[in-house]
Amino acid sequence: MAVDYTKYRTLNYFQFEPPEEYRREYFADEFNKISHVLDQHAQEFYPAKGATTITATYSATVLDDVLLCTGTFTVTLYNAIGKVDNLGIKQNAGRRITIKNIGAGTITIDGAGAQTIDGAATKAIAVQYDLLTLCSDGANWWII
Repeated sequence: MAVDYTKYRTLNYFQFEPPEEYRREYFADEFNKISHVLDQHAQEFYPAKGATTITATYSATVLDDVLLCTGTFTVTLYNAIGKVDNLGIKQNAGRRITIKNIGAGTITIDGAGAQTIDGAATKAIAVQYDLLTLCSDGANWWII
């Protein structure tokens, strides 16, 4: 014996219209408001750093994101360790910097003090339009 379920298609399980805070549109609108506020805070606390054009010997800082270099000179990286907080977390661990040779010269990248770049004291970018993206592990720099 087959059961006829068609009579249940028009059955309304809600005796009333759900309140606004339970509607899908309300959740989407609230999510947009929250994500907008988070975006504003992210821009305030983590501003876009941008690119800086360098034409002579330069010492990078933690505010540098991308260095566009033209000429023949040395870029000295900032300390891969940085300050160490009371939990032992190294401030500069995980920071990245990208250095690109946009000219015909050779850019030599030097770690701060005895810090290395992939185990070497320096790295050179001799080919125009080549680049290196470096990441600190809290002790040295690594090419990624």
